[in-house]
Amino acid sequence: MTFQSPSGAPLINASARRVTLQAALNQVVSKEAHRNELLLAYVRAGVLFISLLLDVAVFLFPQVLLGKDYVPPTVVIISVCANLFALGLVVILRQGLSMEALQRWQVIIPVFDNLLLWAFITNIWRVMGATQPLIVTNVVAFCSLVAVSGGLRLSRRAALLTSLLALVNFGYAAVLFRLNLALALFAGITVFGTGFLGMRIAVIVRRHVKNESGRVLMAQFLPKAVVEAAFESPLDLLQQPQKCSVTVVVTDLREFTHFAEALEPQAALDFLNRYQGVLATIVERHGGWVDKFMGDGMLAVFGAPDPLENHARSALTAATAMVREVKQISPLAMGVGVHSGPVVAGCLGTVGRLEFTVIGDTVNVAARLEALTKTLGHALLVSETTQQQAGSFPLQSVGRHALRGRAQALELFTI
Repeated sequence: MTFQSPSGAPLINASARRVTLQAALNQVVSKEAHRNELLLAYVRAGVLFISLLLDVAVFLFPQVLLGKDYVPPTVVIISVCANLFALGLVVILRQGLSMEALQRWQVIIPVFDNLLLWAFITNIWRVMGATQPLIVTNVVAFCSLVAVSGGLRLSRRAALLTSLLALVNFGYAAVLFRLNLALALFAGITVFGTGFLGMRIAVIVRRHVKNESGRVLMAQFLPKAVVEAAFESPLDLLQQPQKCSVTVVVTDLREFTHFAEALEPQAALDFLNRYQGVLATIVERHGGWVDKFMGDGMLAVFGAPDPLENHARSALTAATAMVREVKQISPLAMGVGVHSGPVVAGCLGTVGRLEFTVIGDTVNVAARLEALTKTLGHALLVSETTQQQAGSFPLQSVGRHALRGRAQALELFTI
């Protein structure tokens, strides 16, 4: 059995939604990795530009700055080429890259950084010679800087590659400047320790990105304000519940139990996933959020925890869209009850299991209206309160009716 949307396209099932959600999570990771790589590109371009200015000054005034009569032009040529490449990286990264392309560049860029480091070490050796080993302190600093830069990349492989190449460059410098073994080992351990720190930073950065991915995932289940509070200030969730003026929408499928008897459990679950997915999309599109799914039923809230201007009209627009669309995707009829009024929004449960929900008579009335749709034969029933708050919405009265558990009858409306 295949269920289709009004446009004729098949409705997304659970596995399709999983793929969509996984794509959203991958996008979070890609965005963070791209942001970090772009930051490194800006820093690299800035450092290399300053280095170019110094190289030009040394080339033009070697006697004043170094006490030497001549500095080869290769110093400036290499510096200019490095600057052009660094600026090219900035341009490429600013245009954006796919996750696959970014992973490739996270291997190419560390190699480029270490080639620059190799050229820097070689130029220093050619200009200064091996007789001034104090310059090795600068070499160690640059090797450490390159090694730790891998920590901003989300790939452990890229961080490890950056650290190993930085160690190789330091070993090259130790040979050129004829460092004694003890000094070389001490400085090498420093570079290694910095690289190890960079790899640990990579783990921390990955954990941060996983938290962001968790935020994206939780946004599928809870209102945005609740998700933000859970990640930024978790204790805010346990504060005193707040009173809100909302519109509640309750839905339920008719004869679903009998319908599900003829289906395999997996087929019944797939049907509910498609059906509830359509309703949830409509709710979110109109500014509401799904409080909970109750099998084939749903409770949606408009106006809490974030205030929503004219929540009654938004809820009615969403409810009519549900009725219209469900007629085209489901062989079963649906009942919808809509009521506006005050509720209390907050966390319900114990420390071991909390649920953010809304409580109040408004919810009960909406549920009673949904149940009354069976008796009155209307797909949608709206309370007088909602009808008045929604303004000029095309509704017609179906008279006053008593609700179970309430002494006073309510005037009800339908589309």
